[in-house]
Amino acid sequence: MKITNKILSIPPYLSTSWEQISSLLYDEKTNTLTVILKDNSTISVSNFSKEDAQKAFECHSQFLESPSKNMEKSPFSPIGFGIPFNENGKTIEGLGAAMEHNPDQKDAPDLPDELLTKISSVAKALGLDKIENLPHAEPHCNCFHCQMARAMHKKSHFEEENEVEAVSDEELKFRTWDIKQKTDKLYIVSNPLDEKEKYNVFIGHPIGCTCGHNNCEHIKAVLRS
Repeated sequence: MKITNKILSIPPYLSTSWEQISSLLYDEKTNTLTVILKDNSTISVSNFSKEDAQKAFECHSQFLESPSKNMEKSPFSPIGFGIPFNENGKTIEGLGAAMEHNPDQKDAPDLPDELLTKISSVAKALGLDKIENLPHAEPHCNCFHCQMARAMHKKSHFEEENEVEAVSDEELKFRTWDIKQKTDKLYIVSNPLDEKEKYNVFIGHPIGCTCGHNNCEHIKAVLRS
């Protein structure tokens, strides 16, 4: 038989972790320990001493009070932190300040990627995704604070590196000719790829271009501009 804060092993009746156990019952009159599992099945162990029963209850209690079980206190379960509001109860002061580094959780299991992504999205929605606002992770620590801090920093760096500068619709247009107005009806039309290629276009009467053609693309470019 083995009873620790992680497992309950009573051969040949059962051997399982406390995570699978919902509750314990002990009948002192019959010295029977009843184990209720989370799937609602029950296992009764007869001739179970009072001392062993006491140890089982203590270990189960330690498991229930461990940090991994206290993670359910917050709406962000299984993280275990709350978000502070200002005195008006409307604006959030800071997500990072609400998390606390916990060395006792340094060997905590990895949080699901989906949950970390949601946390990062919440931080961005709250305007807390700037590098200077993000909490910092401690080296070689896997507590929930450090996991979330690393996830938010990673997302922030990724978005900064992949940020594309906005380009106006005008800049996206392919320019065949550069057009500059010289006088009221006189324009200089030049090739943006060859600065030596320039034409003077007159749109008065009669319309003309120094290229020698009356229906050239240079005149059309000026009229479209």
